[in-house]
Amino acid sequence: MSADIAHEVGPLRDRYVAGIALAFVGAAFVLTAMAPLAVAVIAVFLFAGPHNYAEARYFVTRLPPKFGRLKPFFLLSAFGILSLSFALPCVSRLPRWMHWPESSVVWMLGIWNTLFLLWCAALVSLRSQQRPKRDWIYAWPIGLALAGVCWLQPFILPLGLVYLHPLMGLWILDGELRKSRPEWQAAFRRALLVLPILVVLIWVLCGLRVADHSLFSPTIRDQVAQHVGGTLFEQTTLRKLIAVHAFLELLHYGVWLLAVPAASGKVFSRAFWQIPLMRRSGRIQVAVKWALAASAFVVVGFWFGFAADYRTTRDIYFTVATFHVLAEIPFLLRLI
Repeated sequence: MSADIAHEVGPLRDRYVAGIALAFVGAAFVLTAMAPLAVAVIAVFLFAGPHNYAEARYFVTRLPPKFGRLKPFFLLSAFGILSLSFALPCVSRLPRWMHWPESSVVWMLGIWNTLFLLWCAALVSLRSQQRPKRDWIYAWPIGLALAGVCWLQPFILPLGLVYLHPLMGLWILDGELRKSRPEWQAAFRRALLVLPILVVLIWVLCGLRVADHSLFSPTIRDQVAQHVGGTLFEQTTLRKLIAVHAFLELLHYGVWLLAVPAASGKVFSRAFWQIPLMRRSGRIQVAVKWALAASAFVVVGFWFGFAADYRTTRDIYFTVATFHVLAEIPFLLRLI
């Protein structure tokens, strides 16, 4: 009888998870279509910090206890993440501080794009030599070609990362399902086919409604518009851009706060402390505990900061958010 009960509980749990996922996506779609700017502002306030904390905990669960032959890959990953994350905010600020001409921003951004793409090409090349080995001989030619193309319009690559980054979470979720919940993967991939349709619907619906800009100050509105690339496109598409990005960001937050923990079962459970990295040594375990405690403190600090001065805190958050965007790239390569 116990086997029959277990057999029934499994499908029932799966239906609950599927229902919650559908409800979340449906609510995200409706809210974003109705008030994209409000969703863009409130979602960052509520979920930006917590999702980074969940993401950090998940990455810790997937790190090997010893790097071994993977050491060059992880060292290059860490070097690129730290240096590129620090350099990107300087692209727009350093010329202003040094009183350089505005054209210097374009040159510095082009240099950043080139270094970023070369870093990606190097990571792909190293990953192709690791098990399971891949025949990725075109990594460097493609990287160099993209670097040359990006010089035609240096602002496109950073803007592309803004919209592609939420989709990276879906890729990570797919890899986690393949390992932990293979019975869910087929349904998840079928559901992804609906995503482009929802994005198109949001784009169309937001073009039919009056903008909700009056709910927020012009400063916050301009800040959100600049983040989604509003300065590069016509004002008539601004609300659509905000809506599409807000919808993708909500899905990204849902992936890290709901889907990945449900699939892995380790992100917020006691099993988290039994992962290989935590068993390597007592010092590593203490360091990880303190790092996660500091991350939780930062999350609370962001909430107070958003409540006190939303504009400044949002600017600080998206300045440092480059770090976790870049951190996902080597992790994704390890999933392939």
